[in-house]
Amino acid sequence: MSPETEAQIRNIRKFGTYACSVSRIAGAALVLSFVLSAWSIVAGSTSSAVRVGLGAYSVTGDHLTTIEIKVWALVVISSIFGILFAVVLHLQRLFAHLAAGSIYTRVNVRHLRRVGILALAMAVLQLVLPLLTIAIVNSGFIDRSLITLTEPGTSGIGILLLGPASLSGFAMAALVLLASWIMDVGRQTADDADAMRRDADLVI
Repeated sequence: MSPETEAQIRNIRKFGTYACSVSRIAGAALVLSFVLSAWSIVAGSTSSAVRVGLGAYSVTGDHLTTIEIKVWALVVISSIFGILFAVVLHLQRLFAHLAAGSIYTRVNVRHLRRVGILALAMAVLQLVLPLLTIAIVNSGFIDRSLITLTEPGTSGIGILLLGPASLSGFAMAALVLLASWIMDVGRQTADDADAMRRDADLVI
């Protein structure tokens, strides 16, 4: 292994160590945010500055007054925070392996691929969520007078605010999945090269 390659591996391990610590902090912050958000919904925040996005609609804290709207708000934030926490968890494990010096491995490919799948799930959710919310409101499950149409740039402290989905989420998911595929091909190529070298050594 050349000195340049060894230096790059040291840099990757150093990055993995820092990124692993950051991902742990991010995971803890997500858990805390979810607990606080869920409590605000269950307790029924009385502040109109608090706004919970429900896809096509949003509800302010002072309108969290019925069990139906609280249940749907909890379903929404649980879905979003669940995906985000799973992403952070897979990234944390990936960074931990990089910090240990394991780079082109099957486990790392699996973690990266799952991050891509979760990113795709988030993009799909942003498409489906507004439609589900509209259907629930039209069915009468949620009182229409308690909610307002979600508008871009709405001010207020948002527990969660999802607007119409854009192609950026699908593009990000595609890029991550592409990276995992390229990494898997690189891993297989490296394994094949190692096998050829071992076979050559045995022949010699």
